[in-house]
Amino acid sequence: MKRAVVLFAACANHGPSAVPIDDITTVEAEPQRDGDPARGYAALVNGGYISMGIPWSGFSAAMSELDPADALPGRIGDNANVGYTFNVTTDPYGMKIASPNCLSCHAKRLNGQVFVGLGTPYHRVNLPSGIADDPITIDAGLRSADEVKEFSEFGDHLVGSQQAGALMSFGALAARHDPKTLAWSDWPSFDAGTNLHGWVDIPPWWRTAKKNALYYDGAGRGDHVRHMMNMSVLSVHDVDEANQIDAMFVDISAYLRSIDPPKWPFAIDDALAAQGQSIFEDTCSPCHGTYGANPTYPNLIVPATEVGTDPSLATDFWANRDAVDWFNSSFYGETSRYEPVEGYYAPPLDGIWATAPFFHNGSVPTLEGVIDSAKRPAKWPMAFEDEDYDPDTIGWRLDTSGDTYDTSDPGQANTGHLYGDELDDDQRRAVLEYLKTL
Repeated sequence: MKRAVVLFAACANHGPSAVPIDDITTVEAEPQRDGDPARGYAALVNGGYISMGIPWSGFSAAMSELDPADALPGRIGDNANVGYTFNVTTDPYGMKIASPNCLSCHAKRLNGQVFVGLGTPYHRVNLPSGIADDPITIDAGLRSADEVKEFSEFGDHLVGSQQAGALMSFGALAARHDPKTLAWSDWPSFDAGTNLHGWVDIPPWWRTAKKNALYYDGAGRGDHVRHMMNMSVLSVHDVDEANQIDAMFVDISAYLRSIDPPKWPFAIDDALAAQGQSIFEDTCSPCHGTYGANPTYPNLIVPATEVGTDPSLATDFWANRDAVDWFNSSFYGETSRYEPVEGYYAPPLDGIWATAPFFHNGSVPTLEGVIDSAKRPAKWPMAFEDEDYDPDTIGWRLDTSGDTYDTSDPGQANTGHLYGDELDDDQRRAVLEYLKTL
């Protein structure tokens, strides 16, 4: 539903001033299926929702000893000794395999702890030509022709999808499946490419409890389960298997909605945070909601032209029209749908301290830079280890080494969201202190 909304632009000298914005989309709630969060977590970290992978004989021979810091509760059997980005399961023919799981993108170690649901900082939406042309190799012999076949088919699906880019792999894989039967084809039925470039920062799962739609532009409408399971298109063989995964993801979806955001692990100046809360509620809450005993969240999508952040994702989307139509006409579209909007969801800010870098493309390394555009570097190192976190700026340090994030590259601009520029330094300092409490 579209409507005009009054936003508040903070004015350092005169207080907040009302600014009407047209064409803001309010995302209405739609029914979601109930599930069991505990059962969902167990399925997430042990289940076989991706039914292709590396044969266990080769994987187990090549894997290194598990870092105790990467051990997750509830991992059972062989999973207890495997890195959290793989689940040990069996393929449809009974072969034991290690398959990639959701935590490949949706878990990260921070401050010495693995947080399930914390998105990994970066994924390219469109890879440079040739980057994924080399076949997957593994330094261990596979024992049988069936294992070689399993490994070859998994590699074919994985490499073929990654050539499109991590965030566009759904479209590339969908093009190889019949939308109704989900049967695999050796040839794509459409070109899944888009004009989208740059990086995307994976958002945290704990936001799903408040959001009525998924993805940065709110395109994921209807039943969230079919969106959450859509990367099963990597390996799904038929609708019967898809229905089994769907039943599993009803519980996984319930688990995602149950995740609490991580608490700020350092000291907080309570008096300063209280000042910041007042400023926040006057200037930021119309889009981002209120927090505390009786929280509110308005579920607004703001036009890209208004918020001013890099428009590429909003205007080009991560799947082209053919991929959107495939989803909406497929098994996945029976209960869910894609409705791309040329705008960006104003997200809830629970646990925001842990989600650096910021904006949909991860173009701003610190929360300090989000509310003060003068403190956004044009280039900075993409280093995301524990020692690289800076609690003073609430984000990633700029005085370290790593691959360079360049905001002049396509899709990577750090422009927009200038609302904090109207605050003075003391007001911004107070707001930052309050944001630590969310």
